[in-house]
Amino acid sequence: MSIERVAVIGAGTMGAGIAQVCAQAGWDTRLYDAFPDGLERGMDRIDAFWEKGIARGKTTPEQRETWSANLAAVSDLAAAVADVDLVIEAVPELPELKQQIFAQLDELAPPHAVLGTNTSSLSITDIAAATNRPDQVIGMHFFNPVPIMKLLELVRTPSTTEETIATAEVAGAAMGKTTI
Repeated sequence: MSIERVAVIGAGTMGAGIAQVCAQAGWDTRLYDAFPDGLERGMDRIDAFWEKGIARGKTTPEQRETWSANLAAVSDLAAAVADVDLVIEAVPELPELKQQIFAQLDELAPPHAVLGTNTSSLSITDIAAATNRPDQVIGMHFFNPVPIMKLLELVRTPSTTEETIATAEVAGAAMGKTTI
């Protein structure tokens, strides 16, 4: 599956970093957070990272402009996940919260969309059980700071299909990550 549009759910440190690398990969990226101030802080964090890159000579203003055009802050979950190919959730490590979000994503995201979770400690099988598409749910564990760390751990469940894994591998490669 080709990836053109991505939604990142949660604009904290991890979510902002994930949205940043998605925008840098050239995808139409929507960053969502349930809290307006959290969404604003996430967007500010991304902008500050890009500004620091320009100051250090690692990024050009033109790159920043292109990447910024790929990124939008979205305060409505349904709008954030409308017509996306990939959703990556990065909310706090609370099982009930993640299951609630995945139940919503199951209803709101397009049927073809892969649903990834950035959890590092919770059962992905339990998270996937909140959906009617556990075969399209995968763990996509990024390392902090996301824009710098090259590793992306992919975690499958017994239901995760090879197509879902392949999509996550393609996504990781496009973000400049080494997937394991």
